[in-house]
Amino acid sequence: MRMTTAGIALLLAAAVPAVVVLGTGAASTAAPASVSTTAAPVVAAAAPSVLRAAGPVPSSWEGGHAVAVAPRWWPQGKAHPSAAWPALWPKPVAFSPMRKGPLSGLVIALDPGHDIGNRSHVSLINKKYWVGLTKTCNTTGTATNAGYPEATYNFDVVARLRRLLVANGATVVVTRDRNSASTYGPCVGARGAFPSQEKAAFMVQIHADGGPASGRGFHVIAPALYQGYTDDMYIGSRALGNAMVVGMRTQGFRPATYLSKVVQIRKDQGGLNTSDVPTVTVETLNMRNAADARLAMSSAGRQKVAAALYAGILRYARTR
Repeated sequence: MRMTTAGIALLLAAAVPAVVVLGTGAASTAAPASVSTTAAPVVAAAAPSVLRAAGPVPSSWEGGHAVAVAPRWWPQGKAHPSAAWPALWPKPVAFSPMRKGPLSGLVIALDPGHDIGNRSHVSLINKKYWVGLTKTCNTTGTATNAGYPEATYNFDVVARLRRLLVANGATVVVTRDRNSASTYGPCVGARGAFPSQEKAAFMVQIHADGGPASGRGFHVIAPALYQGYTDDMYIGSRALGNAMVVGMRTQGFRPATYLSKVVQIRKDQGGLNTSDVPTVTVETLNMRNAADARLAMSSAGRQKVAAALYAGILRYARTR
């Protein structure tokens, strides 16, 4: 994000129907440089009062529907979210469980980092906001040396991951429903505020790093104790981070060779500081490394990353 298998096979075979692990066709990749927003909106059946509270209504995206509560954020650094989701941001979207499974009853938030449109809305993403420190709204993210954007990679991996989650009983809420040049953000503070508003148990933010080309591997960022910000969720976030490390390892992913610790404890991450539920960022690979870039740019590689993230989430859900 810098600018600015035997055991798991058995697990997935037992927990995930083969039909869910998609790897071909446009619907399975779900990571175009821009996603159509012309499809008719799809809204889940709900009582009128729920529909009035829900929103914004997303465009149809593989069965997604409006989130349960219209999310808000705090652009002026207030104690509580006060502003509506801007029209130029992607829409948050929810996905209902396909069947009962080991994650039944859980609401899980996923945040695919950045947005491909950030690069065409530079003045907007460069606006500064208070998130426990002064930070810009967002960044463009990194890319492989061949030009494959991190924002597109993140969006694809999250699409694959939430298919695994809903197939195993979870309700999934996602911070953005598209990867489009016409949108930007959401800002990091809004991403952090999102999961608690949607009653999610925890959130995983999906990213890829832009580290030194000589190094490869993943790492996890968890929040430091920050009174008034993370004191309600930093302990749970450490447990979530450790579970994600185990999940990544089960698929053969190695910790980043260019960092001393696989779990980085940081106080400068706006999306972590503003969350009220356990939240971590998984930097799944290093896009500047040739071997990791090949994984990122392949459908099979992205599916493998999604399977590893699923294993980590399942571990955390069973032990929290």
